[in-house]
Formats: sequence, structure tokens, C-alpha cells
Amino acid sequence: MSDGEQLAYGLVPQRIAELAGRLIDNPDERVGERVAELLDWVDVFHRQGLTRLIAMVEAWRGEIFLESAAEDEVAGTLLDAYDLRDALLPGGPAAAPPPPPPPQPTLVQIRRK
Repeated sequence: MSDGEQLAYGLVPQRIAELAGRLIDNPDERVGERVAELLDWVDVFHRQGLTRLIAMVEAWRGEIFLESAAEDEVAGTLLDAYDLRDALLPGGPAAAPPPPPPPQPTLVQIRRK
């Protein structure tokens, strides 16, 4: 981001997609492949972390906190990016995010096309 550049938070995902698309479409295929891989790793990193945080807050009976987070402009937008908001709002899906697995090394995998 350049000095003085501002963007409404709700438009950040759109800007990220625009920039990522330009890089993925780079004439050098290696650049596009690396950017796609980077985005996959960032996605899995955030998705796993958010899902576990939500499960931990729920385990501590933090439903009111989670409902407030889901309704917040910034936190709700982040939850939307990972399809987690609806599960936190009243009347949302009954299934809560899965509880964290027993302590062990966590391995994640990204899908390759």
C-alpha cells in the first residue's frame, strides 16, 4: 500500500482479489503458480486459526461475544471470507465449527489443480 492510500475495509477483499488476479495472470507462469500457492497457504493458515478460535470461545460459552464479532464490520467481513459468520448468528446453522483436535502437530494441505 502506498503512503496515503485508503480503502474502506469492506473493499479490501475485492482489492486483494484484483491484485492477486493480476499476479496470477503474469506472463511468467512461475510467478502465477507461486502467487496461487501463497494465497492457498495464507487461506489455510487463517481458516484453521479462525475456526479453532471460534471453537475455543464457544467452549467458554462465549456465544454473545461471537455474535457481536459476527455483526462487527471488520470482524464480520473476515468471518465472511471463511464462511464462518452464519454459524455464529442467531438462526444460523445449528452446527458449530468443529472443536480443536487433541494436541498433536497440525498439518495442513492445499489443493492443487
